[in-house]
Amino acid sequence: MKKLKYLILCSFSYGNTLSVEQLYGDRIELLGIPFKDPLVLCQIFIALFLVIVFLQSSMDKIFDRANNLTFFESHFSKTFLKYFIPYLLTIITVFELGGAATLIFGIYYAFTAKTTLWIFYGFVILAVTILFLLFGQRLAKDYVAAADLVPYFMLIMLGIMSMY
Repeated sequence: MKKLKYLILCSFSYGNTLSVEQLYGDRIELLGIPFKDPLVLCQIFIALFLVIVFLQSSMDKIFDRANNLTFFESHFSKTFLKYFIPYLLTIITVFELGGAATLIFGIYYAFTAKTTLWIFYGFVILAVTILFLLFGQRLAKDYVAAADLVPYFMLIMLGIMSMY
């Protein structure tokens, strides 16, 4: 009864505008789509960001494979990885594409099944991918490129930690 009186008072005092909490309680809604909590919405946005990054990266490796091979062969010419460049490029491409595809499915699954389980799987795949890339950059002594991976890894870790 107290809550009803409060809602009536609020609607008169603010010109029939209710706060988000008054309208939805502990759940949120965006464009008519209800979400369990704000963390789910954050997980979806992080997933969308990573899809853009890794889908573009994997597509570049597929459609411009010759230039990527040339770059990686010169980049890793002073490491033991120079003998495995074509295989490693394929592995990285599969992981990037697989992680992005898992996140795309995870976003769809989050809307249909109301769970972010597949987004979690995508985050894990991309975390492993970043670790592979970091290992290669450190081995090639390209510390600037290795440091450039840190924000992506931190974003993935935040996404994983938000899934408590």
